[in-house]
Amino acid sequence: MTFNLLAIGQAGRLEHEAILLAASLRQSDPGFTGTLFIAEPQPGPLWPEDPRLPQPFRSALADLGAEIAPFESRHFGARYPYGNKIEGLSTLPPDEPFLFLDTDTLILSEIADVPFDFSRPAASIRREG
Repeated sequence: MTFNLLAIGQAGRLEHEAILLAASLRQSDPGFTGTLFIAEPQPGPLWPEDPRLPQPFRSALADLGAEIAPFESRHFGARYPYGNKIEGLSTLPPDEPFLFLDTDTLILSEIADVPFDFSRPAASIRREG
């Protein structure tokens, strides 16, 4: 089954992590048939600095087959970065299954081999211990 991947990428630490995510996907699963979307917040009143990825990182992600997907921060922005995960969902094609990944995820084998059940949407819960 074909599905897409989504991660949030922006200036700072996440730009480096997004490169590692994309590189690990291409190295470990070169036959992946979905699209890796890197959702990128755009500058606006909720960002004191420009959150966009610098050009060298944009180029590297494109070379690795990732698609930069811009979105406007309407509710969260810099004051609540986890909210960007919610707003970044708006960049996805409608009615196509997807898996959201944090940028610090590494793909170590063929991700399509994981038996995801996209007919039963789920979300993980942050856990400790």
